[in-house]
Amino acid sequence: MKKIVLIAALLLMICGCSLGQSYTVLDKPKLLVQYELTYKEDSTHLDYVNHENQMLLVGNTVSSYQSFNRYRLMSDYRKAIEEGNFDAWRLGGGITPESYGARYSYVIFKNYPKGKMTVTENVLTVGSFVYEEELNSFDWQILDDTMLVDGYRSQKAVCSFGGRTWEAWFADELPFDEGPWKFSGLPGLILKVADTRGHYSFEMISIEVPDENMKIEWEDKNRMKTTKKGFFKAEDLGRSTIQDNMEGTGNSLEMAKAAGAIAASRNNPIELDRK
Repeated sequence: MKKIVLIAALLLMICGCSLGQSYTVLDKPKLLVQYELTYKEDSTHLDYVNHENQMLLVGNTVSSYQSFNRYRLMSDYRKAIEEGNFDAWRLGGGITPESYGARYSYVIFKNYPKGKMTVTENVLTVGSFVYEEELNSFDWQILDDTMLVDGYRSQKAVCSFGGRTWEAWFADELPFDEGPWKFSGLPGLILKVADTRGHYSFEMISIEVPDENMKIEWEDKNRMKTTKKGFFKAEDLGRSTIQDNMEGTGNSLEMAKAAGAIAASRNNPIELDRK
């Protein structure tokens, strides 16, 4: 039972959940796209390959992007709060890495505020952060190469971003200036994009009309406002001090060491340019 409670607490902490949180509806989604993220976070063991399903909600003016399991966890969490059975849900053994596990806690909002991209993300043992970037800051070069991606005729584009060179495939028959993660700015939905080192790739796995109850929402909570570089500094500091921080908050030495080892293995972030 202690292990179940601990897993539940960690998942809720990673997602930044807190009781009684309120939300602001930013837009109504008209498109739901799911992507599979394939990534290699440990540069010393590039044979270790991880996967995570993520989701893009495209609205009329605003989009959001996050882990699919994070979205599910937050939705079920809110339902449990509304129905008054939060403790039963939290302690019932249903919150497991298998059911809700998510490596990434970020939620990326494009064109919110207008012309900007806003990123919210939690750093375990450090806090919750928010920062803005310019929207469509990708200097894409569209090439003549074409291929079919899941049945859609797609065209190739390349750009440099975050210390990596990226190759993307977009379909102009899907007229959405959108894509996975932070990517946008092409004349069609980005269906596939990968860095040339083969460390990170996003590939579309489904496109559908969202459930009528789905919304693009902003969680109203206290976050530390910073710059992108400021967030990287906090994230790198959190990774290097997580073992000491976990020991200092009453966790076992074994658990703290395990967390420290995991953090140390995450030495190949998607954005290498962190200065």
